[in-house]
Amino acid sequence: MIIKKFAIILSLILFMTIEIVLLGMVYSDDTTTFNTLRISSEDIPAGFVFGKIPQFAKKVFPENPCIVSTEGIQFLASKLYPDGNPYNIKNMYVAIMSESTKPFGDDLVCYVLMFKDQPSASTEIKKIQEFHQYNKDRIVLIIKGQIAIMLFADDINNYKYVAELGNKLSSKLD
Repeated sequence: MIIKKFAIILSLILFMTIEIVLLGMVYSDDTTTFNTLRISSEDIPAGFVFGKIPQFAKKVFPENPCIVSTEGIQFLASKLYPDGNPYNIKNMYVAIMSESTKPFGDDLVCYVLMFKDQPSASTEIKKIQEFHQYNKDRIVLIIKGQIAIMLFADDINNYKYVAELGNKLSSKLD
C-alpha cells in the first residue's frame, strides 16, 4: 500500500518536472528563426550599440540580445501592447539598442514574437495591429504567419533607424 502511494507520488513529481521543462523550452525551429532574424552588430545603426542591461532587469533580460524566458514573457506581454496574452506567445527574442553615449538606454528595441498556433497568432496580431495604428510614428510592425516583429523607437526622431532595421528584418523573413 505504501509502495503504491509512493509510486503514484513519484509519477506525479516526474510528470510535473517534465511539464516545467517543456514549458520553458525553446523549440529548434524557433532557434533557427531567431538566428535568421537576429540583429547583428553590423545591423545596428551608426552611433548605437547593444544596450547594457541593468542588474534589476536581468531576470527578464539575462543578456542582450536574448531569447526571453517563459517568466519574462509573462512579465512583458501586457507591457508590449494592450491586453497582450503571454499564454499565446510561444517564444520571444529581444534586442535592445541604445545611443553609444547612454549604454543603459532603450532607444531602439526589437521584439520577435512567435505565437503558439494560428488562432493565438490571429488574436494577438489583431491587438498588436490596433496598438500600431496609434503609434505609427514610433513602431514598425512586420507580420508573417505566426511571427510578429515589433521595432520600437523611444524618440520619434529615431524612427528612421527602426524603419531601416525593419527593411533588413523583412528581407531576412522572406
